Amino acid sequence: MNKIFIVSAMLLALANAAPDFLSGIASPIANAVDAIADVTSTQAPVEDLTTTQAPVEDLTTTPAPDAPTTKDPKFITSDNSTTEERTKLVAKLFKDYDKKVNPDDLKIKFGVALIDFHILEDKDAVENYCWLRYVWTDPRLQWNAEEYGGAAVLRMDSDMVWKPDVTLYNSADPVHMINCWESNVLIYPNGEILWVPPCKMLSRCHLTLKREPYGEQVCGLKFGSWTYDGFTMDLEFYNGNKTIDLTDLSNSSGFEILSTTAEKTDKYYPCCKEPYPDLTFNMTIKRIPGEELIKKW
Repeated sequence: MNKIFIVSAMLLALANAAPDFLSGIASPIANAVDAIADVTSTQAPVEDLTTTQAPVEDLTTTPAPDAPTTKDPKFITSDNSTTEERTKLVAKLFKDYDKKVNPDDLKIKFGVALIDFHILEDKDAVENYCWLRYVWTDPRLQWNAEEYGGAAVLRMDSDMVWKPDVTLYNSADPVHMINCWESNVLIYPNGEILWVPPCKMLSRCHLTLKREPYGEQVCGLKFGSWTYDGFTMDLEFYNGNKTIDLTDLSNSSGFEILSTTAEKTDKYYPCCKEPYPDLTFNMTIKRIPGEELIKKW
């Protein structure tokens, strides 16, 4: 239909623009226009869609539900709290808190990040510089962040809270089994506590360097609680990572680390029915050829 109208319009335009030229065909043009008019008059009328179309649903009567809101601490992404609000929060949390009493149902997530190490051949020992990683939950230290200006984390002296007594079982220095800097702990609204103290420790390792100066050596760090059994305080791997984290390693030992592994063991003693879990982190090392000659020289 649109094409027919366009053709007729063009013919009429030509007729007006050049009457002399088209005078000989004026009658055919008129006849064509009349024919077009006849076609349009006999064609079925176009349906009025505005009267037959289904009514559009009024969306204002069925609004979409509001986005869910939550007070779960993991949804808090910023901390706009003031000193006054954090002061009130600390006073509330520690008013009746007793750090000598352990929380219930403890699961300690524990990991080791090795920063540097030195092989002490004459002592069959390894001097380790590590960042230890502890994560646990103390329900007594929970709060609603919205009530304290969005306070998303507290950084507190680690001496203010209960801490797990995880120590190095295969220490070569029984007086200072683990020597750590008492860094702050981070406390989150759900009661989760993160503690990452930098530590120095001396571990025993059966070295065979005198017989095999370039042979592989396997040395481990065995950690466990000194007083808590597995029913009271269980041990798990930090982030499920069954290796030693070497991300921040600055190796000045003269040995390369070929691989690291970790395993958990539940040990039972004849006296008792409860398990005593431990986590052992092993690293396989090998002397870098020529390094020992450079040190001696």
